[in-house]
Amino acid sequence: MKKELIRIIVLCMALMPLSVSQVVAQSNETNDEGELSEDTVVSVIAFFNKNDTLTYRYDFQETRAVEGDTVLLQSLSRNISIVVTDSTENGYTLEMIAENIDDDEGNERSLSEIEFFKSIKGEKVIVQLDEYGTLKGISNRKALCDKAKAALNNTFGNKNIDKETAKNLKRMVEQTLNSEEGIMGMFPELDLLFGSHGIQVQIGENNVVDSTSSEIPVTYKYIADNDYNEDGSYAGYFTMVLMETIIPKEKFSGQLAKGLSSMGFGKEKKLAGTLGDFFDKELKDDVNIRGYESREYYPIGWPKKTVTMKESDMGNIMNVKARRITCTSYSLFNH
Repeated sequence: MKKELIRIIVLCMALMPLSVSQVVAQSNETNDEGELSEDTVVSVIAFFNKNDTLTYRYDFQETRAVEGDTVLLQSLSRNISIVVTDSTENGYTLEMIAENIDDDEGNERSLSEIEFFKSIKGEKVIVQLDEYGTLKGISNRKALCDKAKAALNNTFGNKNIDKETAKNLKRMVEQTLNSEEGIMGMFPELDLLFGSHGIQVQIGENNVVDSTSSEIPVTYKYIADNDYNEDGSYAGYFTMVLMETIIPKEKFSGQLAKGLSSMGFGKEKKLAGTLGDFFDKELKDDVNIRGYESREYYPIGWPKKTVTMKESDMGNIMNVKARRITCTSYSLFNH
């Protein structure tokens, strides 16, 4: 049962907000428009051109510490290439291809993500952005999902896992791929690349308590500033966020049920009842979830590097998920 508890806690981590865009959206509501000027904010805006070509390295690592003993649960990496195929005043169209997918063949919980990317390896993912570079969606989502479902059905049948686990994995993948939010979650590199585009961040250090988007208050500290080379020339800009929330154990099942329901896993009330019975027996302490995010950008809005980290602390068990995407080469037109 403890193994199932950890799986559910980790899923809850994925449902918790972290992106600076959510913080800034609330923070800027408290300021008059006249108080925000080009000298006091960092604007995360895309100035991309058709035929811009970039390559990135995406890395993911998950570790768990149980009573001080740390175990690497999983690590995976992939190289991705991005080409801007269309650039208009209304937005951008990108082609993204994932290649050289490496993983440690571990952890059944993440089997779906690993096998999903293997099933679409070499396929073009058509990404739509608005005029600011904010992510709008994947236009060929259905074609990618159909191919992935067929491949994953064979994968779960051939893996050396018990039938019940295979059945549950298959059901979870199908539910995920059938929702737009679910399929977007299979491409975490897109949030790392474009999750904060279209916002203005006040320069300096700011503190915010978000008590509107969740019943459980989330505290944020965010920092933003411009970056300069040693010779004084403009090198771009960066943002950083620290997040923390403590979920009382008596409210944990309700929060998780709400998140699962929004992703299409069932009715919130029924989920809350089932999870409540489970956590009454298994969860001994409140859950402390912490997050860290840093984003560095070139002057024209392409990300240099983004790092996010989330950890859940249950006292004697701590689970940490870290993601990073780094630009390894670029060819930019008309800049």
